[in-house]
Amino acid sequence: MATQKFTLVENALDSLEHAILHLNDMPKALTAGTFKRIILDLSHVAELLFKERLRQVHPAFVLADVDKYPSMTAHTVTAADALKRLQRIGSVEFNDSDQSALKTIREKRNEIEHYAFSIDEAEAKVVIGSVLAFIFRFATDEVGLDWADRRINDPAWKRLNQFAEFYEIEKARVLAALEDGEIPIMECPLCSNETFDMEAEVCVLCGHREPVLECKACKADYLYSKVEYEDAGLCPKCEWKDGYATAHCEKY
Repeated sequence: MATQKFTLVENALDSLEHAILHLNDMPKALTAGTFKRIILDLSHVAELLFKERLRQVHPAFVLADVDKYPSMTAHTVTAADALKRLQRIGSVEFNDSDQSALKTIREKRNEIEHYAFSIDEAEAKVVIGSVLAFIFRFATDEVGLDWADRRINDPAWKRLNQFAEFYEIEKARVLAALEDGEIPIMECPLCSNETFDMEAEVCVLCGHREPVLECKACKADYLYSKVEYEDAGLCPKCEWKDGYATAHCEKY
């Protein structure tokens, strides 16, 4: 077989279509394994789109070491560094929704690749939907692709479209319901939105549940998934202070 080559955009599109294939192959029996593969595919799509946008600025910026351009064997930039370069060199701005989606997909990808992985359908819809919303916006506004139109018009992409629409509609509804301030909320560690109901101990957007704890030092409420040492009984702020004080032989 003759050698085949993907451009960055073609590579990203292939990963997106791979995610769609996983969804369409299991329309009624979605599993954690299916969600895992979809999340990894979408993470790959976002990373490749970052690199394509950098390439449009200058191909050398795709490489971790720009001095090695035009080497075809040099390591390319990581997703995190690509994001920084886009902001500093490409003048690309990422709004709060973008940052939230990228934080969520980065954390879930890390969980999949390095730890035990668990997710339910409600959580998966939020994670997948938030990343899809970002991918379609970035592909259209920053890379100049027509993926948003295809998402609406291509029947094969219909299931993927449902996830993005679900997230946007649900997020708007939930945030509107929380505007009156009657429910005490904090940032959800899963979807990174200010939608975690502290009284019910559940995110009213993605359904993530965990107990709300009280910091033994400052008495502030916090979530154990936000801290590094669960047994310390300290909120993230006090945990940081405690670590700083220990390192510098001080007390706070």
